[in-house]
Amino acid sequence: MPGIRAALKQLSSLGLPMIIISNQAAVGKGLLDAGGLKEITARMNEALLADGTSLAAAYYCTHRIEDHCPCRKPKPALLISAAADFDIDLSRSIFVGDSDTDAEAARAAGCAPVLFGSDLGPQPQFPADPLGAARATDLYALVARCLQARGHD
Repeated sequence: MPGIRAALKQLSSLGLPMIIISNQAAVGKGLLDAGGLKEITARMNEALLADGTSLAAAYYCTHRIEDHCPCRKPKPALLISAAADFDIDLSRSIFVGDSDTDAEAARAAGCAPVLFGSDLGPQPQFPADPLGAARATDLYALVARCLQARGHD
């Protein structure tokens, strides 16, 4: 996504833990092994660190949808685990994602959902929940506004 690395660097300036929560069914389907996912994550972390962006952690559900796993979004188990591990108040947190299942997981965990991606169009027209940013350049301002509304300074 154009501009995402710069947007992540801006977001990291907020001083809050940035955590990846992702469904990766390719592992459960045998299309990718756990080592490959670990390598991809390490390369992503290296690229972001080169930009000055640090991710706190990555949590993956590697199960297929038909496994009905409690950690697979839209279920909130991975968000709840991350919150416990990092002492995060989910009621004061946001979850940025690119799908309805991400928004559902955020709501189920008590986070504010923020949708992000080019599929939102140039002028997303959402109700107050979830908010949306179509471009990476819009993400920081939207997240900052959302965090302020949730009690962050």
